[in-house]
Amino acid sequence: MKNLSKKICAVLVAGTMVLGTAACGSSSSGENSGSGDKETVTLKFFNGNVEMVDWYNDAVERFNEEHENIKVEHEFQKEGTSALQTKFAAGDIPDITNVGTQQMMDAGKFVDLSDKEWWDRIDPTIKEISADAKSGNNYCIPTNTNITGTIYNQKIFDELSLEPADTIDEFTENLRAVKEAYPDVTPLYLAGKEAWTVGMLIGYIAEAANKQEMGEAEYNKAALEGDISKLNFSKDGGPLEQFITWLGELQEEGLINSNVLTATYDDSMNAIATGEAAIIFQGMFTISTITGINPDAENELRVSAFPAVSSELKPAICQAIDSSYYITADSTHQEEAEIFLDWLFEVGNQTSFAETRNAPSAFTDVSVDVGPIYESALEAAKDAFVVGATVEPAGFGGDATGIMIQEFFAGQYTPQEFAKAFEEGWESAYNAQ
Repeated sequence: MKNLSKKICAVLVAGTMVLGTAACGSSSSGENSGSGDKETVTLKFFNGNVEMVDWYNDAVERFNEEHENIKVEHEFQKEGTSALQTKFAAGDIPDITNVGTQQMMDAGKFVDLSDKEWWDRIDPTIKEISADAKSGNNYCIPTNTNITGTIYNQKIFDELSLEPADTIDEFTENLRAVKEAYPDVTPLYLAGKEAWTVGMLIGYIAEAANKQEMGEAEYNKAALEGDISKLNFSKDGGPLEQFITWLGELQEEGLINSNVLTATYDDSMNAIATGEAAIIFQGMFTISTITGINPDAENELRVSAFPAVSSELKPAICQAIDSSYYITADSTHQEEAEIFLDWLFEVGNQTSFAETRNAPSAFTDVSVDVGPIYESALEAAKDAFVVGATVEPAGFGGDATGIMIQEFFAGQYTPQEFAKAFEEGWESAYNAQ
């Protein structure tokens, strides 16, 4: 675990694929429980993690059964970033959330958790990389780590004597080989209806190139300072233009699914699980969903890095903290929130969580077998350029950039126009913060 942690880059906690909320006023309520003079405290827990909804529902039900005077209400929102912003504006404030943004930390929306005893059980390196990039405080407690990369069908690759690609050109050749040998198999399946699933690729392919050239620390510094001249997204023939050009070529050749604009996340899970697709781009948190659809997928699927835009660069893979919890600064029941997190962080609960999410635990006393797919991801990370989560201005995250990619697939941009519009959108969002 410690070796993995040391390779994880500092991140601004966001997913994947990963969302939450904080607030401007109290969201908790007290109501008479009918038991003496004690009141039942209602805690609002906001969750943006689609894969763990059922797990959280079960956990909250068990907690409520075990605690007479604390009742947790679990709310899930699929479009977490947008829902979070709406909640801030409306004053509908949760007590606990499992996602935050740099802007929320800057605005003092979360409690500083740096001195909590929970850290005694967590790998110290995880505390270091989860600290706020500006203040150095720890506003969240991360419980897991996660890898995002290229999930591919090893069985198909073996049958065609293919190796995972280092560059987008090599990647395209692999897709062509799959299409020729298996006409009924989608070489690369993109779930374009849910914008974040394609929006995240900019950070892991296009921006990964910039990070390698600049150094990730320098790149993140430029992004935090809004130095668009260093980020230079609109550079002629630059990494962003190269990436978008490549997506267009894949669409023209039929190397991605024809229904990219209507294909859902669930569609992509079914496609890779059943062998209808050879490759998807996703995080390891999807593995439990995939193997739930087809248990045999565990023996057939493996993970490699995202291809680089040129042979001068390494392929990139994202390793970051995962499943983090915040207590909102305006919660009037912070003590009860800690009681819930104490219970949630118990070894048994965290073992179950890590096994369900298929993500290594950050707790040193929690050990789980992550299985061969995740083991292949760890192996791939050894030779890849490791990036953290994308540093982005508020309002210009994976959803917004994914919508732009949707528009590109719909024919609204050339690659050059896309790169220019992306830079303008990024800068506008940064200035509006």
